[in-house]
Amino acid sequence: MRGRTIGILGFAATVLCIAGAVRAQQAEEKGDRSTDSESAYLERLKEVRLIEIRHLRSGDAKEFEAGRTRILAIEDDAAVGPLVHVLYGPNEQYRGLLIEALGRHAARGSAAARAYLQEIAVGDSSHSHRGRAVKALQANRSSLAPAPTERLLAHLALDEVDVLRDRAAEALAAMDEKRAVWLLAERLVTVEYRLVGAEVADYSMMLDIRGQWAGVPVFRRVAIQAAVPGGVATTFIELPQVQIVDFATTIAMTERHIGPDYQRVEVRHPQILAALKKLTGKDFGYDVKAWQRWLDTQPQDIPPWEPIRFKAESEPVSGSE
Repeated sequence: MRGRTIGILGFAATVLCIAGAVRAQQAEEKGDRSTDSESAYLERLKEVRLIEIRHLRSGDAKEFEAGRTRILAIEDDAAVGPLVHVLYGPNEQYRGLLIEALGRHAARGSAAARAYLQEIAVGDSSHSHRGRAVKALQANRSSLAPAPTERLLAHLALDEVDVLRDRAAEALAAMDEKRAVWLLAERLVTVEYRLVGAEVADYSMMLDIRGQWAGVPVFRRVAIQAAVPGGVATTFIELPQVQIVDFATTIAMTERHIGPDYQRVEVRHPQILAALKKLTGKDFGYDVKAWQRWLDTQPQDIPPWEPIRFKAESEPVSGSE
């Protein structure tokens, strides 16, 4: 029995050792993949940077076209990050080339390219570039399920900057993303608290000093005379003379503090209303309850409401358990 127990324990120890070795190998392979990914990023960054230096920045139209051809010929998904790193900046011609390249990568199934296009559609300063990014997303919609709009929906749901939220609504309407209708109705009228009275602090001080001070006494000799029988008697006494100074001190400080004054304001968003009209063909104005009552009737062309989850996908680890 004892030998059998030792055998079972030995087998369990062997299994644990094998499991530990498998986990160590998986961690090592994961580290190798991370190193390979970083190496690929650096290689592509170097490649894109050299193209930019040799061709794009020359100012010559032919050279720029040669650089454009080489940029668009890069099909490796690892180049998406380097392309954004090098080309996205104040140069509008560079940004236009980047949008074209990202569109091609998105067509090949690059999730990173689709994410960057959505951010450009919301955050780029150029209206034409935002429109081109939306068109690039539209071109890939038919082959994707669901549509590449998750970041646009996130901006609409979570962004507190009006202009970014409005741009997201405009892009979603252009892509005919009817899943956004519920969010659009919710964000049609927002409540804001605006500062209408600034904070005021008022101080006043009063100073009053009082006291008494006595100097060193000085003795003065005083003659005293009195009538006596047969004449006048005279004697002398010494009286002290003291110099006295009176003073007083009073310190008083008052404070008057008025806090900031905020006003509750309902803000209407015309861009969001325009997106609702385009996606639904209905017009209930800024009546949020009317929009919600209509949505509760479950119109056939509007998908039912469902929570939209905004979280990064984690890479599954095979054989971890």
